[in-house]
Amino acid sequence: MSARHSKIGFFSKKDRSERSSAGWVSRLYDYIDTLVVAMVLLVLVFTLVVRAAEVKGDSMKPNLYTGDRLILSVHFYEPKYGDIVVINRYTSEPLIKRVIGLPGDRIKIEEGTGKVYRNGNPLSEPYLSGETLPVDLVGEVTVPKDSLFVMGDNRAISKDSRHQEIGMIPQSDVIGKAVFRFWPPRSFGPLYKNLYE
Repeated sequence: MSARHSKIGFFSKKDRSERSSAGWVSRLYDYIDTLVVAMVLLVLVFTLVVRAAEVKGDSMKPNLYTGDRLILSVHFYEPKYGDIVVINRYTSEPLIKRVIGLPGDRIKIEEGTGKVYRNGNPLSEPYLSGETLPVDLVGEVTVPKDSLFVMGDNRAISKDSRHQEIGMIPQSDVIGKAVFRFWPPRSFGPLYKNLYE
């Protein structure tokens, strides 16, 4: 019978150190690889699906405040009444307003009462702050094809479709619909839970 012998290998401190650092480097590369993939996916999501925007100014009070940070839905967006949209008018800051009229709608603001009418029907606007003045709007106007009539919620100070320098908004200028507030933490959550018309 032949005896079986097994060899026991002993590693020097130098060998163990080299193996240990090789394992550490390998783990580091794995972490970096995972981080890079996650960052690429995040960039793709924020480029193709959603975007972030920051509120600047008081035109959407009491529903949005300066410093609020919002998530926008940017693709496959079809404007609807009451939506809060971010508009790129090629100004220093994008506009954040609420959709009041869609293409073909007739909009009128009654002088004296400030009541807003769409297609002859008075609007219920529970999100509103301040009186709605016609400003540059005379009589009833019709929203052109592929355009929107928008106003801020703080009507006393909002520059919006009532003003000649803003006017009707081409739908191509709409960056997206604001759907979620992620900053500040005390206001974290969806935007429309209490704001529907």
